[in-house]
Amino acid sequence: MKKNKTKMYADIISLHNEVTGSCIICTVRFPNKEKIRFLVDCGLFQEEKYQLQNFSFPFDPKEINFVLVTHNHIDHVGRLPKLYKDGFTGNIYASKITSMLMPLALYNTAEILSYSFQKNPNKYKKIIEDASVPVFFNNDVLYDSKDVEGMLNNVIGKEYNQSFKITEHISATFIPNAHLLGAASILITITYKSEEPIYLYFTGDYAVNNRLFDVEENNKIYNLPINIIQESTYGTTSIDTINHTFKNDILSSIKNKETCIVTVFSQGRAQEIPYELKKMQNEGILNPSIPIYADGKLSFSYTDFYLKHKEFLKKDEIVQNFLPHNFHYVSDNLEREKLLADRSCKIILTTSGMGNYGPAQTYLPYYITRPKCSIIFCGYTTPESLGGKLKQVERYDTFNLNGLMVKRVAKIFSTNEFSGHAKKEELLDFLKKFSNIKSVIINHGNTDVKENYAREVINKISPKDVAILDNKNYIRIYAYGIAKTFNAPDMNILPRHRIKEKELF
Repeated sequence: MKKNKTKMYADIISLHNEVTGSCIICTVRFPNKEKIRFLVDCGLFQEEKYQLQNFSFPFDPKEINFVLVTHNHIDHVGRLPKLYKDGFTGNIYASKITSMLMPLALYNTAEILSYSFQKNPNKYKKIIEDASVPVFFNNDVLYDSKDVEGMLNNVIGKEYNQSFKITEHISATFIPNAHLLGAASILITITYKSEEPIYLYFTGDYAVNNRLFDVEENNKIYNLPINIIQESTYGTTSIDTINHTFKNDILSSIKNKETCIVTVFSQGRAQEIPYELKKMQNEGILNPSIPIYADGKLSFSYTDFYLKHKEFLKKDEIVQNFLPHNFHYVSDNLEREKLLADRSCKIILTTSGMGNYGPAQTYLPYYITRPKCSIIFCGYTTPESLGGKLKQVERYDTFNLNGLMVKRVAKIFSTNEFSGHAKKEELLDFLKKFSNIKSVIINHGNTDVKENYAREVINKISPKDVAILDNKNYIRIYAYGIAKTFNAPDMNILPRHRIKEKELF
């Protein structure tokens, strides 16, 4: 423990231990006894083992003064309507682009979460097939479209790189990063009279470059006496280990006249993969007569947004018109069934990226047993996801697929070249830009990854303090860095009404 040199400090703790359900709770205490509590992100837990935690917060939402949002992925914004529903009334600040994208994600999520099976089993089945998020319980609605509407009334979009005041003593700046269109790192500046200011820099999910848009760097932050809360999703993954195999896997599948299934995330991959395919067409290595299909309701909405707001994209001609030749949307179950019956060579892009939700639930079980098929996973898949399970099965082995014993005949490929997260060297290079780091707090990663990356930071950067952000300990930060850490009460509380296992479906 260090000597208390100031009367102003911030306590931070996260609700998440790993990589979804992102939510950081920050409590700022001032010398006049004033207390301000805010959140950075409020995301949906997507791992099966954490789903019960989506139904309640281990704090009173009425006591939260405001929320800051890093980007539009559902594991960072998916519980904002629940926060509103439970009594939060403050403002939600996001980048201007993220504020425009959030309605697409959240209304879609509300439709999936709130539709009752009893009302219309056939429509419910269709919604489940199109779902891009976990569907929890049919007798306990997490939130509905009215909650989304009320929450969105509180959203305020802000321009990049322009500081704005939130309270008398707290201001923020959204700084662009390349993780996703609209994504931002967030600089929080806390001041009070003669006290030294506290600077908190939340990287959010961070990437250096993006295929579809440019990022304007903010050089003003690098000399600040700063505390950096940094993501570590790929903190132990070296750039040298990235396998750039997508192009060859596609061409190999086409050469063999196969159907090629590519799993994509609704925002990000669902726009980047068509761009890559169009480049291949322009290079003359992918025949434009090969039909390319896209299936996934939410991904259509995002793609339409990108095409209508080309001012946010690179001025490159291919980027401005990134859909490839012979590109088709799959609009309903009838078209999907026709595709399944079609034995001709084709490419199908389908959500979800891990295979658990959306139309992938139809395509993967069907095509996994077929010889003239390749399946390409273009992003991370958790071990318990459908994609993760399929990747563990050897070709021609028989395995249990949702209770049915089937043989894996299709070829399976995987690439991490489309990842929207910085790798170990890029994360360390980012830290090297700062001349006065007070502390680095490692966030957003599997437990072993966070700890191993923390060792890299200590050895390569040597900041004054390094800590691990989780839901077990508060980290107290003063202007000069970390003062101490102390145990927190249990953040893994179950819902107040204690939903029973038998109510799951």
